[in-house]
Amino acid sequence: MRARRALTILLSTVATIVLVLAFLFVPLSLATGHPDHVAVELVLVVLTLGYLMRVMRRDRASRRAAEAALPPERRPVRRAPRQPVTFQLRETLVAFAIWLVVVLALGAFVLQLPLAVNAGAAIFAAFMLATLTVTGRHMMFRLTMDESGVDASGGLRPSKGPPGSRD
Repeated sequence: MRARRALTILLSTVATIVLVLAFLFVPLSLATGHPDHVAVELVLVVLTLGYLMRVMRRDRASRRAAEAALPPERRPVRRAPRQPVTFQLRETLVAFAIWLVVVLALGAFVLQLPLAVNAGAAIFAAFMLATLTVTGRHMMFRLTMDESGVDASGGLRPSKGPPGSRD
């Protein structure tokens, strides 16, 4: 590995860590009453995000140029992109309603929370749990669909390699 590439990887890793920490410190600075810190943290977020986007674009362009320089038979085979997972509004609302009832009952009867606290916590918890429920269901559908050899439209996918090989 060349030294320049190693330095780019190191700087990208550091930039990612700085980006995540700066982004996570914004609410903390707001809660502790330091709006000047928020400005510095948002500047760090913008700078590190800009750096990472530039590095990723440059890397993608160099990989594509290297692939284009190869003879056609040696170029890597591109997979057809998956169909996007559609957002199921009805399913999400039903999951939210079920979780809301469960969390409200738990907060009221088991934890005996005051009404305002219980309502606020229940709405947040129901949102998070519904998100996890719907996302988990779609991920499991995708995983089982990938294993069964069926594409998103319900048709069989053509095999791209010998039996037992991964795409």
